[in-house]
Amino acid sequence: MSALPTRRTVLVGLAAAPLAGCMVGGNPPLPFSKVRAVDIDVRPLVERGLPGYAEKVAVIGREALRRAFADALVPDDRDAPTVTVVVSMVRLGAAPSGGDDAPAGWRDDDEATGRLDLTGTSRFLSLSRPLRVTRSPADSGPWYTADFDDRRLKNLLDVFAIRARRELAE
Repeated sequence: MSALPTRRTVLVGLAAAPLAGCMVGGNPPLPFSKVRAVDIDVRPLVERGLPGYAEKVAVIGREALRRAFADALVPDDRDAPTVTVVVSMVRLGAAPSGGDDAPAGWRDDDEATGRLDLTGTSRFLSLSRPLRVTRSPADSGPWYTADFDDRRLKNLLDVFAIRARRELAE
């Protein structure tokens, strides 16, 4: 068996080469730009034994989603889907910064993961998309203030809500 490509392989490669620039990573935007409602689901945090923290995430997350989806909400449109943003994990990094004094390649960012769930309508199927965001704790201001962790959580959930909003078409 020869290690050289066959003529057919070369021709297929040349034919597909112009399409390489069309490849897009990830999922394309969802086929609509408006939603009827948006809510947050923190049950995964409750199931992990963090009911008080889950409630805090829900309060801050609801406000972040309200701001991020303000231009996309049409509550009276029955054809618009409903969005639920599920927060399955929130991790605040141990160090406030991965600055110059941190070990090489080490970063301890804040992170949130979950998914965006859409309820189906007569025009759209129900679907789900994964969500993951990270943010540096240093973006939340001075680490020595009393409300530093609350600001970190708020900033992280703001980015999470914006990431969820970007799943919709413009």
